[in-house]
Amino acid sequence: MEYEEVLKSVKLIREGMPASVEEFKSMGLARDGVYKRLEFAIGMVLDGLSELAREHDIIALSYKEMVEGLSEKGAIPESVADKAIFLAQLREVLIYDYDSVNDEMAFRDMEEYLEFIETVLTFLEGSR
Repeated sequence: MEYEEVLKSVKLIREGMPASVEEFKSMGLARDGVYKRLEFAIGMVLDGLSELAREHDIIALSYKEMVEGLSEKGAIPESVADKAIFLAQLREVLIYDYDSVNDEMAFRDMEEYLEFIETVLTFLEGSR
C-alpha cells in the first residue's frame, strides 16, 4: 500500500482548509477537491485493512463487517476498529450520498476525520 499517497492527501487537505466555514462553503470546486482527497485517503486506508483481512481469512460483504471481523479475531484494536468503521461510513456518504454532505459539520470535524485516517494508517504501518 502506498502510505505516502495517504499522507500527501491528508497534508493537502490540511493546507487547503480555510479559516472559516463561510470560506469553505464558498470554495466551490476546490471544496469538492477536499472531499475527493478525503474519500481517496479513506479508500486507501480501507484497502490496507482489506489486505490484513485477507491475511486473516476474513470474508465480508462490507467494510464494516470486515473491520468487525478483524476486531473479533484480535487483529486490530477496538479503538482503531471504531475509527475505521466511522471512516467506512463517511466514505459511503462521500461516494453515494454526496448531496447530503453538511459543509458546516465537515468543516468543524475535518481535523478529527484526518486524525482517524492517521490513527488507522499508523496501525497499518506497525502491523507490517
